[in-house]
Amino acid sequence: MQKHTAISTIGEFGLIERIKELVNFRVDDASLHDNLIMGIADDAAVYRPTPGKVQLFTTDAFVEGIHFDLTFTALKHLGWKLMAANFSDIAAMGGIPRYATITLALPRKISIEMIEEFYNGASFACKKYSCLLVGGDTTSSLANMVISVAVTGEIDEQHVVYRTGAKPGDYICVTGHLGSSVAGLKILQREKKLFTDSPNQDKFRPNLEPYKAAIEKHLMPEPRLDLSRILTQQIKVNAMIDISDGLASEVHHLCKNSQVGAAVYEHNIPVESITQRIAEEFSQNPIDYALYGGEEYELLFTLGDDEYEKLEKLTNDVSIIGRITDKSNGIELIRENGESEPLRFGGWDHFKS
Repeated sequence: MQKHTAISTIGEFGLIERIKELVNFRVDDASLHDNLIMGIADDAAVYRPTPGKVQLFTTDAFVEGIHFDLTFTALKHLGWKLMAANFSDIAAMGGIPRYATITLALPRKISIEMIEEFYNGASFACKKYSCLLVGGDTTSSLANMVISVAVTGEIDEQHVVYRTGAKPGDYICVTGHLGSSVAGLKILQREKKLFTDSPNQDKFRPNLEPYKAAIEKHLMPEPRLDLSRILTQQIKVNAMIDISDGLASEVHHLCKNSQVGAAVYEHNIPVESITQRIAEEFSQNPIDYALYGGEEYELLFTLGDDEYEKLEKLTNDVSIIGRITDKSNGIELIRENGESEPLRFGGWDHFKS
Protein backbone atom coordinates (compact mmCIF):
# COMPACT_ATOMS: atom_id res chain seq x y z
CA MET A 1 0.00 0.00 0.00
CA GLN A 2 1.29 3.45 -0.90
CA LYS A 3 2.46 5.61 1.96
CA HIS A 4 0.01 8.42 2.78
CA THR A 5 1.52 11.56 4.31
CA ALA A 6 -0.97 14.36 4.89
CA ILE A 7 -0.11 17.64 3.20
CA SER A 8 -0.89 19.37 6.49
CA THR A 9 2.34 17.93 7.93
CA ILE A 10 4.39 20.26 5.70
CA GLY A 11 1.79 22.95 4.90
CA GLU A 12 1.27 24.91 1.68
CA PHE A 13 4.74 26.43 1.57
CA GLY A 14 6.39 23.13 2.28
CA LEU A 15 4.37 21.63 -0.57
CA ILE A 16 5.48 24.42 -2.90
CA GLU A 17 9.12 23.72 -2.02
CA ARG A 18 8.55 20.04 -2.77
CA ILE A 19 6.96 20.91 -6.11
CA LYS A 20 9.98 23.08 -6.97
CA GLU A 21 12.19 20.01 -6.56
CA LEU A 22 9.86 17.86 -8.67
CA VAL A 23 9.87 20.27 -11.63
CA ASN A 24 13.58 21.03 -11.52
CA PHE A 25 14.41 19.18 -14.72
CA ARG A 26 16.14 20.05 -17.96
CA VAL A 27 14.87 19.53 -21.51
CA ASP A 28 16.82 19.00 -24.71
CA ASP A 29 15.92 22.47 -26.05
CA ALA A 30 18.53 24.61 -24.28
CA SER A 31 16.85 27.84 -25.43
CA LEU A 32 13.99 27.18 -23.03
CA HIS A 33 16.35 27.42 -20.08
CA ASP A 34 18.29 30.32 -21.58
CA ASN A 35 15.09 32.34 -22.11
CA LEU A 36 13.65 31.60 -18.64
CA ILE A 37 14.58 34.55 -16.42
CA MET A 38 12.57 33.58 -13.33
CA GLY A 39 10.69 30.34 -12.60
CA ILE A 40 9.04 29.19 -9.36
CA ALA A 41 10.67 31.70 -7.05
CA ASP A 42 8.67 34.90 -7.33
CA ASP A 43 5.14 36.25 -7.80
CA ALA A 44 5.22 35.42 -11.52
CA ALA A 45 7.43 33.55 -13.94
CA VAL A 46 9.48 35.68 -16.32
CA TYR A 47 10.64 34.48 -19.72
CA ARG A 48 12.01 36.03 -22.87
CA PRO A 49 9.91 35.25 -25.99
CA THR A 50 11.88 33.87 -28.92
CA PRO A 51 12.58 36.71 -31.38
CA GLY A 52 10.45 36.55 -34.52
CA LYS A 53 7.82 34.23 -33.02
CA VAL A 54 4.22 34.89 -31.99
CA GLN A 55 2.98 33.56 -28.69
CA LEU A 56 0.18 31.04 -28.18
CA PHE A 57 -1.67 30.59 -24.90
CA THR A 58 -4.12 27.91 -23.79
CA THR A 59 -5.64 26.75 -20.53
CA ASP A 60 -7.85 23.87 -19.36
CA ALA A 61 -9.59 23.02 -16.10
CA PHE A 62 -10.03 19.43 -14.91
CA VAL A 63 -12.41 18.40 -12.13
CA GLU A 64 -12.41 15.07 -10.32
CA GLY A 65 -15.63 13.24 -11.01
CA ILE A 66 -16.14 15.15 -14.28
CA HIS A 67 -12.87 14.71 -16.17
CA PHE A 68 -11.19 11.93 -14.22
CA ASP A 69 -11.90 9.17 -11.73
CA LEU A 70 -9.14 8.49 -9.22
CA THR A 71 -10.49 4.98 -8.71
CA PHE A 72 -8.84 3.87 -11.93
CA THR A 73 -6.63 6.82 -12.89
CA ALA A 74 -3.14 6.75 -11.43
CA LEU A 75 -1.88 10.21 -10.52
CA LYS A 76 1.15 9.83 -12.81
CA HIS A 77 -1.19 9.12 -15.72
CA LEU A 78 -3.32 12.11 -14.76
CA GLY A 79 -0.28 14.39 -14.74
CA TRP A 80 0.71 13.18 -18.19
CA LYS A 81 -2.80 13.44 -19.63
CA LEU A 82 -3.47 16.96 -18.41
CA MET A 83 -0.26 18.23 -19.98
CA ALA A 84 -0.99 16.31 -23.19
CA ALA A 85 -4.45 17.89 -23.47
CA ASN A 86 -2.96 21.37 -23.38
CA PHE A 87 -0.10 20.46 -25.72
CA SER A 88 -2.75 19.24 -28.15
CA ASP A 89 -4.30 22.72 -28.24
CA ILE A 90 -0.90 24.16 -29.11
CA ALA A 91 -0.41 21.49 -31.79
CA ALA A 92 -3.80 22.40 -33.33
CA MET A 93 -2.46 25.88 -34.04
CA GLY A 94 0.79 24.51 -35.46
CA GLY A 95 2.91 25.62 -32.51
CA ILE A 96 5.27 24.06 -30.00
CA PRO A 97 4.78 24.27 -26.21
CA ARG A 98 7.26 26.33 -24.22
CA TYR A 99 6.22 27.06 -20.61
CA ALA A 100 3.43 25.78 -18.34
CA THR A 101 1.81 26.45 -14.98
CA ILE A 102 -0.34 24.12 -12.87
CA THR A 103 -2.88 25.17 -10.24
CA LEU A 104 -4.12 22.56 -7.75
CA ALA A 105 -7.12 22.61 -5.42
CA LEU A 106 -6.56 19.66 -3.07
CA PRO A 107 -8.94 17.88 -0.69
CA ARG A 108 -7.58 16.21 2.43
CA LYS A 109 -7.58 12.75 0.87
CA ILE A 110 -4.70 13.83 -1.41
CA SER A 111 -1.33 13.03 0.12
CA ILE A 112 2.18 14.32 -0.47
CA GLU A 113 3.02 11.03 -2.19
CA MET A 114 0.08 11.46 -4.57
CA ILE A 115 1.24 14.97 -5.50
CA GLU A 116 4.72 13.62 -6.15
CA GLU A 117 3.23 10.99 -8.44
CA PHE A 118 1.16 13.62 -10.26
CA TYR A 119 4.18 15.86 -10.88
CA ASN A 120 6.29 12.90 -11.98
CA GLY A 121 3.75 12.26 -14.72
CA ALA A 122 3.45 15.93 -15.67
CA SER A 123 7.24 16.32 -15.72
CA PHE A 124 7.61 13.21 -17.88
CA ALA A 125 5.26 14.73 -20.47
CA CYS A 126 7.01 18.10 -20.28
CA LYS A 127 10.44 16.56 -20.76
CA LYS A 128 9.25 14.53 -23.75
CA TYR A 129 7.70 17.55 -25.47
CA SER A 130 10.27 20.14 -24.33
CA CYS A 131 8.15 22.34 -22.08
CA LEU A 132 9.19 23.81 -18.73
CA LEU A 133 6.92 23.97 -15.67
CA VAL A 134 7.44 27.47 -14.29
CA GLY A 135 4.76 28.02 -11.65
CA GLY A 136 1.15 27.76 -10.60
CA ASP A 137 -0.77 27.80 -7.34
CA THR A 138 -1.97 25.47 -4.59
CA THR A 139 -5.06 25.72 -2.44
CA SER A 140 -7.35 23.46 -0.45
CA SER A 141 -10.67 22.04 -1.65
CA LEU A 142 -13.67 21.07 0.45
CA ALA A 143 -14.83 18.56 -2.14
CA ASN A 144 -12.97 17.01 -5.07
CA MET A 145 -9.60 17.62 -6.63
CA VAL A 146 -9.54 20.45 -9.19
CA ILE A 147 -6.61 21.13 -11.52
CA SER A 148 -6.01 23.98 -13.96
CA VAL A 149 -3.18 23.87 -16.49
CA ALA A 150 -2.00 26.78 -18.63
CA VAL A 151 0.56 26.48 -21.42
CA THR A 152 2.29 29.03 -23.63
CA GLY A 153 3.58 28.07 -27.06
CA GLU A 154 5.10 29.79 -30.03
CA ILE A 155 5.25 29.67 -33.81
CA ASP A 156 6.25 31.74 -36.81
CA GLU A 157 3.26 33.98 -37.49
CA GLN A 158 2.96 32.88 -41.13
CA HIS A 159 2.58 29.25 -40.03
CA VAL A 160 -0.27 29.67 -37.54
CA VAL A 161 -3.29 27.57 -38.55
CA TYR A 162 -6.80 28.61 -37.51
CA ARG A 163 -10.25 27.00 -37.72
CA THR A 164 -11.34 29.64 -40.23
CA GLY A 165 -9.59 28.68 -43.48
CA ALA A 166 -11.43 25.60 -44.79
CA LYS A 167 -12.59 25.93 -48.42
CA PRO A 168 -15.15 24.01 -50.50
CA GLY A 169 -13.33 21.18 -52.26
CA ASP A 170 -10.80 20.65 -49.45
CA TYR A 171 -10.15 17.16 -48.19
CA ILE A 172 -11.14 16.61 -44.55
CA CYS A 173 -8.39 14.61 -42.84
CA VAL A 174 -7.66 13.17 -39.42
CA THR A 175 -4.49 11.84 -37.84
CA GLY A 176 -4.29 8.43 -36.17
CA HIS A 177 -7.33 6.36 -35.21
CA LEU A 178 -10.50 7.47 -33.44
CA GLY A 179 -12.75 6.00 -30.78
CA SER A 180 -10.10 4.20 -28.74
CA SER A 181 -10.14 6.63 -25.83
CA VAL A 182 -13.82 6.21 -24.99
CA ALA A 183 -13.47 2.46 -25.60
CA GLY A 184 -10.71 2.32 -22.98
CA LEU A 185 -12.82 4.40 -20.59
CA LYS A 186 -15.75 2.00 -20.94
CA ILE A 187 -13.53 -0.93 -19.98
CA LEU A 188 -12.21 0.93 -16.92
CA GLN A 189 -15.73 1.86 -15.85
CA ARG A 190 -16.94 -1.71 -16.34
CA GLU A 191 -14.12 -3.16 -14.25
CA LYS A 192 -14.74 -0.57 -11.54
CA LYS A 193 -18.38 -1.63 -11.34
CA LEU A 194 -17.41 -5.31 -11.21
CA PHE A 195 -15.04 -4.51 -8.36
CA THR A 196 -17.68 -2.46 -6.52
CA ASP A 197 -20.25 -5.25 -6.90
CA SER A 198 -17.82 -8.05 -6.03
CA PRO A 199 -18.57 -9.89 -2.76
CA ASN A 200 -14.85 -10.61 -2.39
CA GLN A 201 -13.05 -7.40 -3.31
CA ASP A 202 -9.74 -8.48 -1.77
CA LYS A 203 -9.38 -11.18 -4.41
CA PHE A 204 -10.80 -9.18 -7.34
CA ARG A 205 -8.43 -8.73 -10.29
CA PRO A 206 -9.51 -6.46 -13.15
CA ASN A 207 -9.38 -7.89 -16.68
CA LEU A 208 -7.39 -5.12 -18.40
CA GLU A 209 -4.58 -6.76 -20.38
CA PRO A 210 -6.64 -7.62 -23.52
CA TYR A 211 -7.65 -3.95 -23.76
CA LYS A 212 -4.26 -2.40 -23.03
CA ALA A 213 -3.99 -0.31 -26.22
CA ALA A 214 -7.38 1.35 -25.72
CA ILE A 215 -6.78 1.97 -22.01
CA GLU A 216 -3.40 3.57 -22.76
CA LYS A 217 -5.07 5.80 -25.35
CA HIS A 218 -7.45 7.03 -22.66
CA LEU A 219 -4.98 7.39 -19.79
CA MET A 220 -1.84 8.51 -21.68
CA PRO A 221 -2.84 10.11 -25.02
CA GLU A 222 -0.12 11.43 -27.31
CA PRO A 223 -0.56 15.02 -28.51
CA ARG A 224 0.19 15.11 -32.24
CA LEU A 225 2.97 17.64 -32.11
CA ASP A 226 4.91 15.37 -34.47
CA LEU A 227 2.42 15.69 -37.33
CA SER A 228 1.53 19.28 -36.47
CA ARG A 229 5.07 20.33 -37.40
CA ILE A 230 4.84 18.52 -40.73
CA LEU A 231 1.42 19.98 -41.49
CA THR A 232 2.50 23.56 -40.83
CA GLN A 233 6.13 23.53 -41.94
CA GLN A 234 6.00 21.35 -45.07
CA ILE A 235 2.32 21.38 -46.08
CA LYS A 236 -0.22 24.17 -46.62
CA VAL A 237 -3.08 23.30 -44.28
CA ASN A 238 -6.14 25.52 -44.61
CA ALA A 239 -7.82 24.88 -41.24
CA MET A 240 -7.12 22.69 -38.20
CA ILE A 241 -8.58 21.77 -34.79
CA ASP A 242 -7.72 19.08 -32.26
CA ILE A 243 -10.21 16.31 -31.45
CA SER A 244 -10.91 16.71 -27.75
CA ASP A 245 -14.72 16.66 -27.61
CA GLY A 246 -15.46 14.12 -30.38
CA LEU A 247 -15.04 14.15 -34.16
CA ALA A 248 -18.63 15.25 -34.85
CA SER A 249 -18.45 18.35 -32.67
CA GLU A 250 -15.03 19.32 -34.06
CA VAL A 251 -16.30 19.06 -37.66
CA HIS A 252 -19.17 21.34 -36.66
CA HIS A 253 -16.82 23.82 -34.96
CA LEU A 254 -14.49 23.94 -37.95
CA CYS A 255 -17.35 24.36 -40.44
CA LYS A 256 -18.99 27.09 -38.35
CA ASN A 257 -15.76 29.05 -38.10
CA SER A 258 -15.00 28.64 -41.80
CA GLN A 259 -18.61 29.20 -42.94
CA VAL A 260 -18.67 25.98 -45.00
CA GLY A 261 -20.45 22.61 -45.11
CA ALA A 262 -19.01 19.11 -45.03
CA ALA A 263 -19.59 15.55 -46.21
CA VAL A 264 -18.06 12.97 -43.85
CA TYR A 265 -17.89 9.36 -45.09
CA GLU A 266 -18.56 6.77 -42.43
CA HIS A 267 -16.47 4.05 -44.08
CA ASN A 268 -13.41 6.33 -44.17
CA ILE A 269 -13.32 7.06 -40.43
CA PRO A 270 -10.27 5.19 -39.05
CA VAL A 271 -11.19 2.86 -36.19
CA GLU A 272 -8.78 0.25 -34.78
CA SER A 273 -9.76 -3.39 -34.32
CA ILE A 274 -9.53 -3.14 -30.51
CA THR A 275 -12.09 -0.33 -30.57
CA GLN A 276 -14.39 -2.38 -32.78
CA ARG A 277 -14.08 -5.35 -30.44
CA ILE A 278 -14.86 -3.31 -27.34
CA ALA A 279 -17.87 -1.70 -29.04
CA GLU A 280 -19.16 -5.17 -29.91
CA GLU A 281 -18.83 -6.26 -26.27
CA PHE A 282 -21.08 -3.35 -25.29
CA SER A 283 -23.42 -3.91 -28.27
CA GLN A 284 -22.59 -0.45 -29.57
CA ASN A 285 -21.46 1.07 -32.86
CA PRO A 286 -17.70 1.79 -33.02
CA ILE A 287 -18.38 4.69 -35.41
CA ASP A 288 -20.35 6.35 -32.62
CA TYR A 289 -17.27 6.03 -30.42
CA ALA A 290 -15.24 7.87 -33.08
CA LEU A 291 -17.87 10.54 -33.70
CA TYR A 292 -18.93 11.28 -30.13
CA GLY A 293 -16.31 9.83 -27.78
CA GLY A 294 -13.78 12.63 -27.38
CA GLU A 295 -10.42 12.86 -25.59
CA GLU A 296 -8.60 11.61 -28.69
CA TYR A 297 -6.17 14.55 -29.02
CA GLU A 298 -5.71 13.71 -32.69
CA LEU A 299 -5.86 16.46 -35.33
CA LEU A 300 -8.68 17.26 -37.77
CA PHE A 301 -7.62 19.45 -40.69
CA THR A 302 -8.41 20.40 -44.28
CA LEU A 303 -6.17 20.87 -47.31
CA GLY A 304 -6.25 20.90 -51.10
CA ASP A 305 -5.59 18.03 -53.52
CA ASP A 306 -2.00 19.01 -54.35
CA GLU A 307 -1.07 19.38 -50.70
CA TYR A 308 -2.43 15.93 -49.87
CA GLU A 309 -0.19 14.41 -52.54
CA LYS A 310 2.78 15.98 -50.73
CA LEU A 311 1.51 14.76 -47.36
CA GLU A 312 1.23 11.16 -48.54
CA LYS A 313 4.99 11.15 -49.09
CA LEU A 314 5.67 12.35 -45.55
CA THR A 315 3.41 10.16 -43.38
CA ASN A 316 1.05 7.20 -43.54
CA ASP A 317 -0.76 8.21 -40.33
CA VAL A 318 -3.40 10.43 -41.94
CA SER A 319 -6.82 9.44 -43.33
CA ILE A 320 -9.15 11.34 -45.65
CA ILE A 321 -12.64 11.18 -44.13
CA GLY A 322 -14.55 13.57 -46.36
CA ARG A 323 -14.78 16.83 -48.29
CA ILE A 324 -15.56 20.42 -47.43
CA THR A 325 -18.66 21.58 -49.29
CA ASP A 326 -20.61 24.80 -49.70
CA LYS A 327 -22.34 26.01 -46.55
CA SER A 328 -25.75 25.57 -48.21
CA ASN A 329 -25.19 21.77 -48.33
CA GLY A 330 -25.05 21.52 -44.55
CA ILE A 331 -22.93 19.03 -42.61
CA GLU A 332 -23.67 15.47 -43.66
CA LEU A 333 -22.67 11.96 -42.67
CA ILE A 334 -22.59 9.56 -45.62
CA ARG A 335 -23.37 6.05 -44.37
CA GLU A 336 -21.74 2.94 -45.81
CA ASN A 337 -24.89 2.18 -47.83
CA GLY A 338 -24.58 5.56 -49.55
CA GLU A 339 -27.45 7.20 -47.72
CA SER A 340 -26.79 10.61 -46.21
CA GLU A 341 -28.11 12.21 -43.03
CA PRO A 342 -27.27 15.33 -41.05
CA LEU A 343 -24.18 14.79 -38.92
CA ARG A 344 -25.57 15.17 -35.43
CA PHE A 345 -23.74 17.72 -33.34
CA GLY A 346 -22.57 15.79 -30.31
CA GLY A 347 -19.69 14.94 -28.07
CA TRP A 348 -18.66 16.20 -24.65
CA ASP A 349 -20.65 19.18 -23.36
CA HIS A 350 -20.18 20.18 -19.70
CA PHE A 351 -23.58 21.79 -19.41
CA LYS A 352 -25.79 19.14 -20.98
CA SER A 353 -26.80 15.88 -19.32
